[in-house]
Amino acid sequence: MKLVKLSLAAIVAAGALASVASAVSLEEAIKNVEVTGYARYRFDSKSNTTGRTGTTGFGTVEEADTTNTHRFTSDIDFKAALDDRFFGVIGFRYDSIDYSGERSGARTMVGVDDWGEDNFGQTFNVRQFYLGYTAGNTTITAGRQVLGTFFTDDMVGTGIKLLNSDISGLTLVGMAFDNLQEDVDIGIGHPLYLGYNGEDVTDRNLYGVAAIGSYDPVSFQLWYGALDSVAQLYAADVTVGASLGDVDLSLQAQAAASSMWANTMFNAGMGENYRLDDATFLAVELGAKGFGFDGSVGYVNLNTQGDGISLISFEDQGGFITAGEDLLDYTIFNYDANIYFVTAGYTFADKVRVGADYVGARAEQRGNYADAYEAVARVDYKYSKKLNFKAWYSYIDRDNTLKDDKHLRFEARYNF
Repeated sequence: MKLVKLSLAAIVAAGALASVASAVSLEEAIKNVEVTGYARYRFDSKSNTTGRTGTTGFGTVEEADTTNTHRFTSDIDFKAALDDRFFGVIGFRYDSIDYSGERSGARTMVGVDDWGEDNFGQTFNVRQFYLGYTAGNTTITAGRQVLGTFFTDDMVGTGIKLLNSDISGLTLVGMAFDNLQEDVDIGIGHPLYLGYNGEDVTDRNLYGVAAIGSYDPVSFQLWYGALDSVAQLYAADVTVGASLGDVDLSLQAQAAASSMWANTMFNAGMGENYRLDDATFLAVELGAKGFGFDGSVGYVNLNTQGDGISLISFEDQGGFITAGEDLLDYTIFNYDANIYFVTAGYTFADKVRVGADYVGARAEQRGNYADAYEAVARVDYKYSKKLNFKAWYSYIDRDNTLKDDKHLRFEARYNF
């Protein structure tokens, strides 16, 4: 978090916010502008061994050989105090993916026919724009903002959110959103429609309530989310922490379920109509950290109540326990699965961490079994508090004659 006094970007942001509530002069608003966000560069190289296309018990595999991309992403949010209780936030996003070695595949542009990434609207766009009000221990925000639910990652929508912390150690949350972002991390990245009527699931309203508590050494989250006419989602998360000398231990357990309102869902990308079923999710993870070493072991169980597809997380992996990079997907699955994982790493001089993940999984669908595993090797370099570099290599092996995946990523990220 940084206090900005005379930057041009802050002047523009503060001016926009001050015009919403004209009680604050531009000069006064500039003194109270906070800037948060990040700038990130990623290079990804993805390849597979067979190039076949099909649906397996661990996600849908797309036909591809080797694809190399450069991705440039930046989220910058400006928060200005409008008076003692009101504040405003405006956030900008730049996001582009350029195909390496292909001039025609370069999409670093802003303008006509520019769809951008993650369906925000275009490469450069206003990602957040909302007004907030704080009275005592209650904060209300209204407008275009990040949902911030347990079932989503960075998805945005237009609506209202209320947070109250009158009870010590406990935060109560209530929210209602519409105009949801059609994020590529929903399902398998293609638009999903209710039946054949052409109504996108992101056109439905999303409602949620939560209780988030922290009472040392226990912290917990209880969530309920309802996507109108699509599904109800439930989640409980409990974490217990303890220290044995110089070793920190943690035990995290999660239980979740989905209850479908809709019977079928049409996938425009695959051209198929899917039957929907309820599902349950159970997960536990034991972690340890000390003397430069860190590690964890965990177990995840996914269970569908029928032969149709289901979901536990609405967008990306949400707040659920996960491991590896590409194998696990909680946003769309049509199988029962038992998943085991182990992670380990060592940090040198509080700067460089070298680590590895292993995820093993078995999926069962209509009496047929499929095994898969993912192995990940990673290196992280913390150059400073704000500038970080990372690189990892993931290899996925499937035994169902479909493709195996290889994925190399390098990332540089600067946090404001």
